[in-house]
Amino acid sequence: MRRFVQELKYFLYKDFIPVTKGLILAGVITLFLSLFYRPFFDLLSLSSATLSRYPWTIITYPLANQGISLIFAALWLWFTGGSLERTWGSLTYGIFLFLVTLVTGLLIMLVSWVFVPLPVKAAGFWLPLTSLTWAWAEIFRDRELLFWGLIPVKSQWLAWILAAMTFFSYSHYHFLLGAASLSGIGVVYLFCGRGPFSRGFRYWLWQRGFSVKGWTDRFRKKEKNHLRRVK
Repeated sequence: MRRFVQELKYFLYKDFIPVTKGLILAGVITLFLSLFYRPFFDLLSLSSATLSRYPWTIITYPLANQGISLIFAALWLWFTGGSLERTWGSLTYGIFLFLVTLVTGLLIMLVSWVFVPLPVKAAGFWLPLTSLTWAWAEIFRDRELLFWGLIPVKSQWLAWILAAMTFFSYSHYHFLLGAASLSGIGVVYLFCGRGPFSRGFRYWLWQRGFSVKGWTDRFRKKEKNHLRRVK
């Protein structure tokens, strides 16, 4: 068991993208569990009809993916998410993904409760990937990819294309729901340009007199004191 944990840690940290790899691995595990136990998918996906019963789905819905969709989403997450995680660091990147997931999910649910009479569902990596791609395009503006291996497309155009696809996939319920699906893009500007987290979350904490290292040191001291008392 210990060797398995060590191998898993090595796999996650090998390319300095543990959050990205962890999300992809969690998505794959969720897919396989859903194949054998279908209700597991519903326990993680976000729905305006069941949010009160399953409040955790406001942050777990990206893990609920379908087969083919997961393959393409995982590849894109590996590429863009890996680039951002290496640029920002795992802490800032993880906080960014958490905020994007939470803000997008909350606004979709609020709009659906007020304006859409039918239950609205949200699931899969593509919702947070829309905002993640926007952030990636903001940082790597001059990067160019070959679409289908043939057509050169700049990163900013890819961000707009993905945003348009996300908007139209939700706007058929209501125009405001399409806008809510893109709300995570607003979070991007907290981490890019002159945003408060543009130099990283650790730097933001340091400016305010806090230190992540200080927190971890305090936690370790408390843990040691507790162990001494137990002994």
